[in-house]
Amino acid sequence: MNLVNIILKSVPYVLSIAGGIFVFDFSQQYLHDPGWIDLMDNVAASLLAIPLVFLFYDYSNYLITRRVHKHQHTNVINALDDHLFKILAFIKNIIGLPRIEVPMQDINLNYKKLNLDKKYVRGIRKQLNMLEDILYKSDKIEVLDPQHTQILSFIAQELNQILNEIKYNNSQREIARYLETTLSMIDDWFYATGYTTRKKLTRHKQ
Repeated sequence: MNLVNIILKSVPYVLSIAGGIFVFDFSQQYLHDPGWIDLMDNVAASLLAIPLVFLFYDYSNYLITRRVHKHQHTNVINALDDHLFKILAFIKNIIGLPRIEVPMQDINLNYKKLNLDKKYVRGIRKQLNMLEDILYKSDKIEVLDPQHTQILSFIAQELNQILNEIKYNNSQREIARYLETTLSMIDDWFYATGYTTRKKLTRHKQ
């Protein structure tokens, strides 16, 4: 929240407090009837209490919203991790690696040995659709950081390139190039979201 927004949001509170002080001071100096003084004192007390009530409400709402947002963020990150690991499993079978560790080391693909079995391609397409659906929904509620959204967009773009290349041209050299870029982007995702740290924390809690 920038300074201008803070000032604009503070104006009603300041006016209410100033009004309460003015009414109280006016009643003490210029009114002599006890009934009127009590009435004006009650008005002044209300004007002074209103900002406190709204500040308490805003702060409570902020804490609740922050906790809900954090919970949503964690759930979305975990769901995306799951889909990306499934995509990695299909890519592992395509490029013929026994396993892929995160973070990944430099992987040099032999484009002549790609196993483009239809079941692996269907699996990637299915996980890509789910990934794009989560990305679309999370963008509407602004759960992900811009950096995370950008990386996921790049991953989705590269996966679509792979699927299109398989469907239309089937150049294994190009497919291998897209696969290398995809693996690099997925590695960037796990680095940006602190996967290694989260994994260590989970193991420590267990």
